[in-house]
Amino acid sequence: MDVKAELKNFKAIDLDEIVRGGEAIPDNVRNSVYLYNKAIEDLRSDSEDMAIIKLRKAIALNPHFNEALNLLGVCYAFVGEKEKAAEAFNKVIRSESNSVYALSFMQRNKLLDIIPPEEGTERPAVNLQQPGEPLKRVRKKKKEKSPKPARRERPLFDPNRNRRIVRNIARYAAGFLCGLLIGVFIYFMLPKPEPVPLQPSEDEIEETVNEAKRIFDQQYAALEARYETALREKEDAVKETDYYKAVIRLYEVESMIGSKDYEGAADMLMLMKTIEFREADKEKYDSLYEKVMPLAAKSAYDKGYREYNSKKYEEALKSFEKVRIYDPNNSNMAATLYYMGRCHQLLKDSRSAIEVYQELVDNYPPSWYTRNAKQRISELTRVP
Repeated sequence: MDVKAELKNFKAIDLDEIVRGGEAIPDNVRNSVYLYNKAIEDLRSDSEDMAIIKLRKAIALNPHFNEALNLLGVCYAFVGEKEKAAEAFNKVIRSESNSVYALSFMQRNKLLDIIPPEEGTERPAVNLQQPGEPLKRVRKKKKEKSPKPARRERPLFDPNRNRRIVRNIARYAAGFLCGLLIGVFIYFMLPKPEPVPLQPSEDEIEETVNEAKRIFDQQYAALEARYETALREKEDAVKETDYYKAVIRLYEVESMIGSKDYEGAADMLMLMKTIEFREADKEKYDSLYEKVMPLAAKSAYDKGYREYNSKKYEEALKSFEKVRIYDPNNSNMAATLYYMGRCHQLLKDSRSAIEVYQELVDNYPPSWYTRNAKQRISELTRVP
């Protein structure tokens, strides 16, 4: 069974919606729901240990929070603590008559045999009489009275009568003594009653709870500090890894220069422009940048010129624009601007063409390109 998938089935509780419904929620219930929602956030970030701590605190505030008990049981099952998982689900089963989820989860994960069920009540006594069968009564017939014999007068001293009296007294004494011996034997054979422990006072209970809460808060604070430290260490490790990846790309740039892929090398260097390289790596980056950018600008200009002659004006514009990005002070910049203006003009974008021609006239000394740019501006601005 995929316990990890089970964890994802639990959703956060919208406490605000319950409050808007007009229900009065005690502080302990509100705080327990808040901790339950925070535990679900921890599970989404794979922090099962932090989720378990929050769920235990939520259940301590609200012992009848069965949804939190179910989630705690699934968390314990996920981390391999099956006995604790079974204890959590048993609490749900004892408090709910219809604890379908807890029973289903325990059956699927074989947790039912870990903690035996509580003993039930005593069996009712068996009635030996069958239903509907009347009790039979046996009545004894009275014996017929026989006539009493004539009373005889007893002598004042009867030895047989005295012996009978002595025998009866001895018989009663023996019976009394036997009963006394049996009572003494039973008294010593019966187990001694266990002393009933005194219930702790409210002050003692409150002191114990406060001490447990204090210890829990200390442990929770320590875990949070460790968690924050781990996050910072993770961020530092990621930054260090990214830096070394950038250093490796510098060697890739060298390889691209060797294969004359100047534009690809220039694009990679521009992507790394915001990285703060250290000492020797910074010198290597600056050296490669100064070397590659003029070469990449020339490569882009040559490519744009070929596309212009092939009447691929949109592709040519993109290539000429790269020249301006790679090397704004490139020796072919006047020609680049002129051909960019021509591409805009041939693509019927007169406004952009005039802007590029004017930039060429304003920023570059007179040449064949500036003279032609002025003529193109006159053509585009001439009133028909």
